[in-house]
Amino acid sequence: MFEDKRHFIKQNYIKKQIQDLIPGDILLHPIYRSDGLMLINENKNLNVSLINIMKKHILPDTYVLVAPSVKDFEEFLQNNNYINTGFKKDLNEIMKKYKNIPIYEIENYINSNTINPITSMLSTSPYWASLESTLESENLRNRAIDIKSNLLTLFSNNNTFINLFNKIKDYDDILLIHSINTTCISLLIGLTVELTNDDLIELAIAGLFLNIGFTELPNKEYKAFLKTQEYNHPAMKKHLEVFSNMTSNSPLLRKKSIINGILDHHESYNGKGYPNGKRGEEISLFGRILHIAHEYDDLVGGYNYTTGLLPSEAIRFVCENKDEVLDNNILGIFLHRTTYFKLNKTIHLPNGIAGKIIGFDNYVKYPYLPIIQLENGNIINLTDNTFYSIDSKSKI
Repeated sequence: MFEDKRHFIKQNYIKKQIQDLIPGDILLHPIYRSDGLMLINENKNLNVSLINIMKKHILPDTYVLVAPSVKDFEEFLQNNNYINTGFKKDLNEIMKKYKNIPIYEIENYINSNTINPITSMLSTSPYWASLESTLESENLRNRAIDIKSNLLTLFSNNNTFINLFNKIKDYDDILLIHSINTTCISLLIGLTVELTNDDLIELAIAGLFLNIGFTELPNKEYKAFLKTQEYNHPAMKKHLEVFSNMTSNSPLLRKKSIINGILDHHESYNGKGYPNGKRGEEISLFGRILHIAHEYDDLVGGYNYTTGLLPSEAIRFVCENKDEVLDNNILGIFLHRTTYFKLNKTIHLPNGIAGKIIGFDNYVKYPYLPIIQLENGNIINLTDNTFYSIDSKSKI
């Protein structure tokens, strides 16, 4: 016990299961959702709401590394413990044990305060890292690798983008995570629809700065908007107006495709969206891609003061409401490319049960309702909500 205590005092961090986290614990590394997108950023002081989000999305016995107090966190940073062998070893052990929950790329663990925050957050995202692996053709895979490299170079060498990204980072951590996730999803769709390299770069810029206009609003006003998510909320109009004004001062944001994509991402395919009530293909291609990326991540992230939906619930929601707001063709591409509903993939159900996908009754119509085998061998068919016991081999 004495040696353990000495080790704890020296390291200023402890290993905890998610079910044992308490408000005031400070998370020392990002953690990611089961779809590979970011859930909570590093160096986050946890509260009840954030802990509940983690418990919903990640198995409760998953370990994370935390500083138990602000003092410990400050000493952790001062001592550069994030580059110490002990910390890396502990984080590596967590990753090896929980391969189905990508927590962080240990070799890329870095202090985001000392390097470019855009390249740090993008390059360490599992979704970003696995982008090319979701593509079948060698040509698309090579293009994905090239585009990622070009984007990292662009973002690391351009002070305008760095300053704008830091503006989001300093304004709101949730908005920051949403920006990264939207960019990753948009790129995957853009590669599949064979956008040119220049278009892919511009699509990524549009995704990253989709909500930059909010940063000019009082934070209290932005939080109030999150609770409503209404198109007619004053914050919605202001954030688009602010973005329009920002483009006049930034040639890099002034490109037509970027402007149209950001202004159109709240437009609905049925013509009942915002701000101009565009319908169908009147909405720019960037706008239709960004709408799907934004909508899905918004639902899972729980940005409007909820614990959010599981990826399986969010995909079901967008599928069942697709005729109202989304471009069905682009949604089909997203569903095809997402790694979530794939054979042999482990997914988490709303009741806290995890299982492996072993098939589908009707993938074309219901790609979000797979047949799942649980760890004990029992089988659940989500298409008709039937349960098969491995012992009796009978439907229950």
